[in-house]
Amino acid sequence: MFPARRAFLFLQGPGSPFLSQLGQRLTDDGHKVVKVNFTLGDQVAWQGRHAETFRDPWPMLAEFVTDLWRRHGITDQVAFDDNRPAHKEVVRAARRRGIRSHILAPGYFQPYWITLEREGTDGHSLLPRDPEWYHAIGPTLPRQLPPRPFETAFARCAARAFGYRMADLATPLLFRHGRGQAGFPAGIRHGRAIAPLSGLQRRRADCLQRTLIASGKPYYLFPLQPADDPRIRFHSPYADLRAGVSRVVESFARFAPGHTRLAIVDPACRADAACTRQLRDLAATTGLGERLVSIPAGNLPALIEHASGLITINGNEGLMALESECPTLALGEAIYRMPGLTAPSSLDDFWRHPIGPDRRLFGSFARTVIHATQVNGGFYSRPGIDLAVVNAVSHLTANVSPIERLLWDSRLPVAS
Repeated sequence: MFPARRAFLFLQGPGSPFLSQLGQRLTDDGHKVVKVNFTLGDQVAWQGRHAETFRDPWPMLAEFVTDLWRRHGITDQVAFDDNRPAHKEVVRAARRRGIRSHILAPGYFQPYWITLEREGTDGHSLLPRDPEWYHAIGPTLPRQLPPRPFETAFARCAARAFGYRMADLATPLLFRHGRGQAGFPAGIRHGRAIAPLSGLQRRRADCLQRTLIASGKPYYLFPLQPADDPRIRFHSPYADLRAGVSRVVESFARFAPGHTRLAIVDPACRADAACTRQLRDLAATTGLGERLVSIPAGNLPALIEHASGLITINGNEGLMALESECPTLALGEAIYRMPGLTAPSSLDDFWRHPIGPDRRLFGSFARTVIHATQVNGGFYSRPGIDLAVVNAVSHLTANVSPIERLLWDSRLPVAS
């Protein structure tokens, strides 16, 4: 049993005031909060009183954090994205010492949720990959109220992210582990839902989408995840996004029916020259030509509605497709990759035999995931942060988290 008053160690956050406000709320409630800053951006974002700074090479991190656990009597730690260099080993070590880790991430369900899980998210999530478990658990849960919506001022969010990134440019000068290191916070890297398109981009996207749908020819969708999405590197068989794109396009060229098209979609509107060149080269080398279509960000739900199927590495677009009962194939580890939801076939077979999800299973799955791991709120706007802080506190301070309670009740293993 954990004490009524906890001691929290905050690691890296999402590059916004969220972690600072959360720490202040926990402090006001009588809990102890200590922050570790790993970059200059961390220092700029943190406004709390108690902070420690780690400037040494990564191999010294374990000793540094272990000393903080001992000196401050740490019972819990909070981290955003458990794949970061500052988090991977620390989360595993904390588990062995009985210290609870609370992992934050962008919401599995967008745009009004954030993810808050025990021990890990995505490929590290405690959520079972057993459809029968969701069939049994889902109907027993109370009906979830719709999330409270909030507006996002994109200009303010972009300014905060820009300031954070500019501060981090000086990190290699002040932090020894920052020299040549990747994996630091990327501001609104995952905040694709908050980035509106310009008028020109919107008109171009709408025109291309209308043309694709109006052609009447069947097509498959492959929405691109951000190139620096850590889920690709750590929770998929691909070293990077380029390798995943090559695998999908080459498979489509060899095995898809000749009258179908493959639409590469960039929901984050971050297509760059390198990606454009890769797609142009693939269209030529595979002989696909105009059957390979590149579409900028736009109305993805409308594209999904008319698609023969959707392929993703492990992006949240897969959940959008499943909700629309669109056949979906996940190539990497994802919480929704399981029999009855994603197609059981291989990539090469999917083009000819796309199998849609079990609607009843998805209903139970979505209800369970939202109950166990989702918190209404956001990371990058004032209304979203205020909402997320209020709703996250009860999860962080409860003796048993929602996901633990469900696992214990069903006699499945729990991390602690």
